[in-house]
Amino acid sequence: TYKNAALAFRGDNLDRYLMGRQFMVLLVVFVINQCAGPLDPTVDVLGLPDGVKLVFLDIGLGMIVFTCILGQLTTQVNASHCM
Repeated sequence: TYKNAALAFRGDNLDRYLMGRQFMVLLVVFVINQCAGPLDPTVDVLGLPDGVKLVFLDIGLGMIVFTCILGQLTTQVNASHCM
Protein backbone atom coordinates (compact mmCIF):
# COMPACT_ATOMS: atom_id res chain seq x y z
CA THR A 1 0.00 0.00 0.00
CA TYR A 2 2.93 2.33 0.58
CA LYS A 3 4.05 2.03 -3.04
CA ASN A 4 0.50 2.72 -4.28
CA ALA A 5 0.18 5.78 -2.03
CA ALA A 6 3.62 7.04 -3.07
CA LEU A 7 2.63 6.72 -6.72
CA ALA A 8 -0.74 8.43 -6.19
CA PHE A 9 0.66 11.35 -4.19
CA ARG A 10 3.76 11.97 -6.30
CA GLY A 11 3.99 15.36 -7.97
CA ASP A 12 1.78 18.40 -7.67
CA ASN A 13 -1.58 17.50 -6.13
CA LEU A 14 -3.16 20.93 -6.62
CA ASP A 15 -4.53 20.00 -10.04
CA ARG A 16 -6.12 16.84 -8.66
CA TYR A 17 -7.58 18.73 -5.73
CA LEU A 18 -9.10 21.43 -7.94
CA MET A 19 -10.57 18.85 -10.32
CA GLY A 20 -12.11 16.92 -7.44
CA ARG A 21 -13.51 20.13 -5.96
CA GLN A 22 -15.14 21.05 -9.27
CA PHE A 23 -16.75 17.61 -9.50
CA MET A 24 -18.05 18.00 -5.95
CA VAL A 25 -19.53 21.42 -6.79
CA LEU A 26 -21.14 19.96 -9.92
CA LEU A 27 -22.65 17.11 -7.91
CA VAL A 28 -24.01 19.42 -5.20
CA VAL A 29 -25.52 21.81 -7.75
CA PHE A 30 -27.17 18.95 -9.63
CA VAL A 31 -28.60 17.37 -6.47
CA ILE A 32 -29.94 20.68 -5.13
CA ASN A 33 -31.63 21.53 -8.41
CA GLN A 34 -33.17 18.06 -8.71
CA CYS A 35 -34.44 18.00 -5.12
CA ALA A 36 -35.91 21.47 -4.87
CA GLY A 37 -37.24 22.23 -8.32
CA PRO A 38 -41.03 22.47 -8.62
CA LEU A 39 -42.80 19.61 -10.34
CA ASP A 40 -45.87 21.61 -11.35
CA PRO A 41 -45.54 25.42 -11.33
CA THR A 42 -49.32 25.89 -11.42
CA VAL A 43 -49.89 24.32 -7.97
CA ASP A 44 -50.50 26.66 -5.01
CA VAL A 45 -47.42 26.50 -2.78
CA LEU A 46 -47.90 27.51 0.87
CA GLY A 47 -50.39 30.18 -0.14
CA LEU A 48 -47.66 32.40 -1.57
CA PRO A 49 -48.62 35.27 -3.89
CA ASP A 50 -48.17 34.73 -7.60
CA GLY A 51 -45.31 37.26 -7.81
CA VAL A 52 -43.30 35.47 -5.13
CA LYS A 53 -43.89 32.11 -6.78
CA LEU A 54 -42.85 33.55 -10.13
CA VAL A 55 -39.59 35.01 -8.85
CA PHE A 56 -38.47 32.25 -6.52
CA LEU A 57 -39.93 29.08 -8.02
CA ASP A 58 -40.68 29.58 -11.71
CA ILE A 59 -37.63 31.66 -12.63
CA GLY A 60 -35.37 29.78 -10.24
CA LEU A 61 -33.92 32.68 -8.27
CA GLY A 62 -34.30 30.71 -5.05
CA MET A 63 -32.39 27.79 -6.55
CA ILE A 64 -29.62 30.11 -7.69
CA VAL A 65 -29.26 31.47 -4.15
CA PHE A 66 -29.31 27.99 -2.57
CA THR A 67 -26.83 26.71 -5.14
CA CYS A 68 -24.45 29.57 -4.47
CA ILE A 69 -24.67 29.10 -0.72
CA LEU A 70 -24.56 25.31 -0.49
CA GLY A 71 -22.71 24.40 -3.66
CA GLN A 72 -20.11 27.12 -3.96
CA LEU A 73 -19.46 28.80 -0.63
CA THR A 74 -19.23 25.71 1.56
CA THR A 75 -16.72 24.04 -0.75
CA GLN A 76 -14.67 27.24 -0.94
CA VAL A 77 -14.61 27.56 2.85
CA ASN A 78 -13.63 23.92 3.13
CA ALA A 79 -10.94 24.40 0.51
CA SER A 80 -9.48 27.46 2.21
CA HIS A 81 -9.49 25.64 5.54
CA CYS A 82 -7.74 22.57 4.13
CA MET A 83 -5.15 24.38 2.04
